[in-house]
Amino acid sequence: MNTRKLLWEDKYSVEVEELDNQHKRMFAIINELLDLIESNTPEEHLGEVVEGLIKYKKFHFATEEKYFKEFNYDDADDHIKKHHEFNDKLEIMKAKYPKYTVEFAFDLIDFLEDWLINHVMIVDHKYIKCFHEHGLK
Repeated sequence: MNTRKLLWEDKYSVEVEELDNQHKRMFAIINELLDLIESNTPEEHLGEVVEGLIKYKKFHFATEEKYFKEFNYDDADDHIKKHHEFNDKLEIMKAKYPKYTVEFAFDLIDFLEDWLINHVMIVDHKYIKCFHEHGLK
């Protein structure tokens, strides 16, 4: 099986180094999942990476939401709603797969690639102006 890595491109940048680095880390975790699948790694290792991704996602969302509050970001409610929708979808996926199987990992990767790229390119890009106006770069 040949899996395609998720590569960072400048077009994904939200022009805030801290947040770009967090997005890049999520890309790297997705790629780590792809590597594990390709190498037929035991499922417990998949679980470790998935749990690490979930923890990191919580950290990243909290970082963005901290800035929303600090800068009184106008679209904060809508953006936070998108974060909740992501969490809900992840919980549905976890309920569908009681164990972290390869099938779960594939479904998760498909979901994450689509969601992350669309979220960063559309939803996250909306806060660039606000964050820059408050000196965050």
